Amino acid sequence: MREDINIGIIGKTHGIQGYFRVKSLSDFPERFIEMSKLRLKDKNEERIYDVEDVLIRNNQILIKVKGVDSREDAINLNGQSIVIDISERMKLKDDTYYINNLIGMHVYSKKGDTIGEVFNIINNGANDILVIKNGNNEILIPMINQFVKSINIKNREIIITPIEGLIDVH
Repeated sequence: MREDINIGIIGKTHGIQGYFRVKSLSDFPERFIEMSKLRLKDKNEERIYDVEDVLIRNNQILIKVKGVDSREDAINLNGQSIVIDISERMKLKDDTYYINNLIGMHVYSKKGDTIGEVFNIINNGANDILVIKNGNNEILIPMINQFVKSINIKNREIIITPIEGLIDVH
């Protein structure tokens, strides 16, 4: 079974030749330049388009696909998702992780105490923050080397040094 990942959403049209804006949901907007085909999903319907042109101007991604040759044609694509198969994700540098790989991981202290499970990741600009659920409690841990000691994707474990006074480990 194929697992799709949403990497962008089609927005407003640009000009009269069928170009449309794309809101990138990817940390790699340059990926759109390399794409020869776009898989678009709208509810349960999926279509594949051949890419004719991709422009990145002033941090805006503009795409033109074959068969969409007017503003009116492009308006019909507004709101559709651009998806890829999970196997097509960009390769990451060491010590860099996809958020969906971290969600649900078990978090332990360096001493082996259970802290909880990763429920969410918040990006505050400076660094990501792990949101860890422990019962009804939420614990926020900055994803910096001072606190996060190791991430083992295979074993689904994160080892942290708890912030003193913030976490009551039993």
